[in-house]
Amino acid sequence: MRILSIDTCTEIISIALIVGKVITEKDFPLGKDYSGNIIPEIKILLNESNLKIQDIEAIAFGAGPGSFTGIRVACGIAYGIAYANNLPIIGINTLEALAFLSKHENSISFIDARMGQVYLGIYQNRNNTITSLIEPGIFNPSELPKLPKIKKAIVIGSGLSLYKEELKSQYSDIELEYFEDKCSLASAIGILSIGQFSNGFNLKNAAPIYIRNKVAQTTKERLNKK
Repeated sequence: MRILSIDTCTEIISIALIVGKVITEKDFPLGKDYSGNIIPEIKILLNESNLKIQDIEAIAFGAGPGSFTGIRVACGIAYGIAYANNLPIIGINTLEALAFLSKHENSISFIDARMGQVYLGIYQNRNNTITSLIEPGIFNPSELPKLPKIKKAIVIGSGLSLYKEELKSQYSDIELEYFEDKCSLASAIGILSIGQFSNGFNLKNAAPIYIRNKVAQTTKERLNKK
């Protein structure tokens, strides 16, 4: 199957092409004009594989949680390509994609949600099948959810750079490893999408994942935190 995968939810913008067992991924840093660069980059990626957009059989995208603007960009581009070409489409949870990328049995996906909060999910990876061990959600770094019965886990995601000490303090009863590099998720999203597509375009599969509806603090809220 030929799958095009797009992620703009996190710190690294990435696109990936899966053709059978061959995976090609490109990434580029988040910048002012990144949304306008994605379509040209997709065309370059396809050209390098001697493919056209009409050769793609399915579209996967990072549906969130993550940057609100990034979620909308990925959703909009994936929707546009899929709808125009009547392709099946699926949105993949970025917390699950991080857990898959970690390659560890137990993972804590930990994404900076801005406004002094984090998106967090705890997952088990067995035979490349991702299972959620708690209800993922948005949390204050000083009030993280109770851990399931695990002895060790790897922590992965953009929240580490800001809230590593809070996490270490609250989860001191298990052995923690840390993956602190910025992550490109498009290839993981593409792999996780395999087997989840319906026949043809289906609008309900193009929905973003918003855990938090509020996108910004008021001026008063920002001043109160100073």
